[in-house]
Amino acid sequence: MMLHLNFHGNSHNESNDVEINCNGEVILKRRKHLNQKRGYSLLTGLLQNITVYCYVMIFLLCALICLFILFYLCYFFTSNLIRFLLDILYYWKGVTFISNVYCINAQLSIVIILFFSYTFYWLYDWGSENHGGHRRQFMRQLIIWKWIADYFPVHLVISKDFIKYIKFRYTTKQRSVISDSNINKCLDNYDGITTPSDLDDNNNGGCEEIEEIPVTSSLLTDANYLVGFHPHGILATGAFINFATEATGFSKVFPSFKPFLAAMKTLFIPPLYRDFLMSLGIISADKTGLLNVLNKSNCNQTGNFVVVVLGGAAEALDARPGKYVIHINQRFGFFKLALQTGAYLVPCISFGEQSLYKQVANDQGSWLRWLQDKFTSIFGFAVPIFYAHGPFPYRRPIYTVVGAPIYCEQIKEPTDEQVVHIKDIYKKKLQSLFEEYKRIYDPQAEDIQFI
Repeated sequence: MMLHLNFHGNSHNESNDVEINCNGEVILKRRKHLNQKRGYSLLTGLLQNITVYCYVMIFLLCALICLFILFYLCYFFTSNLIRFLLDILYYWKGVTFISNVYCINAQLSIVIILFFSYTFYWLYDWGSENHGGHRRQFMRQLIIWKWIADYFPVHLVISKDFIKYIKFRYTTKQRSVISDSNINKCLDNYDGITTPSDLDDNNNGGCEEIEEIPVTSSLLTDANYLVGFHPHGILATGAFINFATEATGFSKVFPSFKPFLAAMKTLFIPPLYRDFLMSLGIISADKTGLLNVLNKSNCNQTGNFVVVVLGGAAEALDARPGKYVIHINQRFGFFKLALQTGAYLVPCISFGEQSLYKQVANDQGSWLRWLQDKFTSIFGFAVPIFYAHGPFPYRRPIYTVVGAPIYCEQIKEPTDEQVVHIKDIYKKKLQSLFEEYKRIYDPQAEDIQFI
């Protein structure tokens, strides 16, 4: 059984690149033919291994390497400038040949041009991560992301509730029978077949089944979406591959959406690395960065699909196969932001994210966990001690399931009670999503735990 989506505005070939099966999994055409030729399969496997190794090293070491390059250039520039000035002084005294001065001057000129050119750009561009960054679609479409996605492999899954929501929005848009303020209540009673007019006490209608879903017409693109991604895992691989690249076909399934992935602000300090992140549509996860892409008046656009790994660094310390420990009880700003901007909340859970690595025992109360928690509170990022094939992950499938959007009425200054209310709705939807898909993708997993 396949669910066919109507991709308005896409070519016939593009629309045939993806299908959605009865579980909601986005089926990519390239994966169907991956193992047809043994030689091709061996070569592809080698490329997958190489790119995954590079991917892990980029996220573990690249930021530090870029900072080292910055400090080295500062040192090189300063030391050569001092040397050049000393040689000029010695030249006046007749100690140094003029050719040596010219040679040093040429080397220093190159360093000065490179150093100051990027430094000026860096300072001028400072804060762009708070304004949507500098997305480059060709960077999101690089073939290396497909090799990385196929290594595990990583799957994007559109939940049945999300598909039901699409049908619901399509029929309500056609008939205009349900107001946005009642959508959450009505959607809970919607079976995916009955028309929304049947849910309205003032209407008496029959039933109809929608065989084809016009995605760009049914999803509200005059609104923005705030997505909570769970769990963090060690590297949040499902979040990166599904929403920061086109390896799993996000833009082919949702061509009218503009995906953003939020990351901690400190990652945008290292030169070059910050530009790499922003080219993929990665933005700062602080309030300013999120507000500027969620608030319609700030960004002057809608259809933004903003993904936040809600558990953050602390959740990475609880990443273990079969355990879904979700750090959400102390998270209120995320839900307050949804109410302030009127963005739809979208729960998202990634099965298999916890199985890529094993982690050294660090139970609550242990000396190791105390050190890790203290480090996280000081520096803002966690240092889990993990292993698999060395630092490289196991080949375990990742299924990132996107739940149905939750309508949030825009309230400029929401009360604590309103924030807690929408948070409770979100947690119930997230738990329901987990229980429905756990039996399919991780039946041996323990029950979800909110802390």
